[in-house]
Amino acid sequence: MKILDDGEPYEEFENFLEDHLHDGKLSFDGIFCVTDRLAYLVIQTLQRLHQRIPEDVQIIGYDGVRHFGDMDYVCSTIVQPLPEMAEMCVELLLRENMKAKPPLVCLPVTYAYGGTTSENADAAKDLQKKN
Repeated sequence: MKILDDGEPYEEFENFLEDHLHDGKLSFDGIFCVTDRLAYLVIQTLQRLHQRIPEDVQIIGYDGVRHFGDMDYVCSTIVQPLPEMAEMCVELLLRENMKAKPPLVCLPVTYAYGGTTSENADAAKDLQKKN
């Protein structure tokens, strides 16, 4: 397992991918990215390494952005509930009796299919209708 730390040069991760490429195949079949933007960078690198997504390697992002301006890109991702997160933060900040750090708050996330993970075609359509 390789973790790309925030601020770490992306070239180190590219080297990691190249080091795990044997006979045209990676030694693993999935990559979880902490943001959809990082997933985009990883996909570009994998394509340069002649890897098919999602057939050879599945990619999933984690923030739900999925679109970057005018770039033609969508990925499978875990969508965070941004409006609810913002609302909860404001609510916690406005509490008068907040003397200690706030309690753990868990908000539900959802999965959004975007073509970078293997899916049954019918299941993928059902997921897209729900989102």
